[in-house]
Amino acid sequence: MKVRDFMKTDVVSIETKTSIMEAQKIMWKWNINRLPVMTKGKLIGLVTKHMLLEASPSSATSLSVFELNYLLSKMTVDDIMVKDPITIHPDDPVEAAMWLGKKHGISTFPVVEYGKLLGIITEHDIAGVLSEVLGLESEGARITVKGLGSKLGELKEIIGVLDDHATPLLSIVTIPRKKKGDWIIVLRVLSSEVEGIVKDLERSGLKITDVN
Repeated sequence: MKVRDFMKTDVVSIETKTSIMEAQKIMWKWNINRLPVMTKGKLIGLVTKHMLLEASPSSATSLSVFELNYLLSKMTVDDIMVKDPITIHPDDPVEAAMWLGKKHGISTFPVVEYGKLLGIITEHDIAGVLSEVLGLESEGARITVKGLGSKLGELKEIIGVLDDHATPLLSIVTIPRKKKGDWIIVLRVLSSEVEGIVKDLERSGLKITDVN
């Protein structure tokens, strides 16, 4: 799964001299929370709704509405933006965005190739990918199997049980653990009647910890 398959390509961007007030209006108009900042077609920064709110004067200020509006109209996004934001390549795997987000504590990645901004991918998009991988929006049931990784052929046993019940496998996610025998596999199967499957998995020595 590549970033280009899940990124948004209809990106709204602004220039460095865009005022904070204008940037706020653009976000409200397009219902977005971040804006890439461009100069001569090149990405040089990123500004978020949170940054704009922090830059705005407090409601406890003694300034009048007119003074506030004047102040915001003079402040520009290049005063508050993140300069040279971390970017990602469209052919990078989605997992790379997840790893970068965890490492740097960020939730938005401009997608850049050969210096050109092609799109943007956010934690919301990544959550959507995980939802698809886990089959959360599909019909069926989820079966969690624990205690794997200590011997070969365990996955073959699981697939064999599903085949015996003529039940399609929608997705499978493996969660490794440091200790062999503690691994977890989450199965998403296209069936709401899984009692027989669960019983056969348990008969084969597998530990089922959750079915829903």
